[in-house]
Amino acid sequence: MFGKLFGPKQKEKKEPQLDPKTAALINAIRERSKEDPLVGAKLGSKEVFQRLLDGMKDSKGVHVESLLTALGALAGYACQANLRAQALTKGMSETAPFQVICTKDGKQYFYGDPLNNALAESQYSVWGLVGGAAQHAGAKDFPDLHEVFQYTTSVLGSEQFGIPRIPENHKPADTPVNYLKGLWPTLFPTVKLFCPNPVDWPILYSLAIQEAIYASKESIDPSLAFRIVMESAIPMSKVDLANS
Repeated sequence: MFGKLFGPKQKEKKEPQLDPKTAALINAIRERSKEDPLVGAKLGSKEVFQRLLDGMKDSKGVHVESLLTALGALAGYACQANLRAQALTKGMSETAPFQVICTKDGKQYFYGDPLNNALAESQYSVWGLVGGAAQHAGAKDFPDLHEVFQYTTSVLGSEQFGIPRIPENHKPADTPVNYLKGLWPTLFPTVKLFCPNPVDWPILYSLAIQEAIYASKESIDPSLAFRIVMESAIPMSKVDLANS
């Protein structure tokens, strides 16, 4: 599905070498950021959205539920990655911002108020940005945020963890964690290029989700699109990507 994006397995890519055109763009973004702090996230979201569209397209077009699942997974994990990066710049352990929960299968998951803030409570949270777009696109029903958080915790360490609860005919082609493992390393250098400040990483992905919701509102109910995103984002914000 993602032949244009990545091969069978990739490690996190190195910083891309900038050609003169790209270097000029990045310099322009940094200048404009003095007036609009989110300009990098806005432009980067369009780049990421287009790359996913190109990479997920087949003879039938793009399977929108899979696109939304992938973007939701990336936005959720970006909340965790942002906090890890901030901790490292402060000379702290990258897991310092989290409460770490270990399950019987030996895996660990990350919780805590800073993570919830990026996901659902801050001005530019995933929930706020995606929910605003869904409402603008015509959504009438919204996921019960507390229930999704509660359910995610209740299935921690089980086979149900990270599987979106959506109608069978709207299931994505793969699981959120598989999209995350395949796409995060490929897209991360581009995200950092547009958004040097880690705080902006989940914002970039949330704005890309807005693009997806607006583009697909005639083919999928924006309410369902919103649910797919949050059912992917919340569990993927908690995974240990290095050991998933």
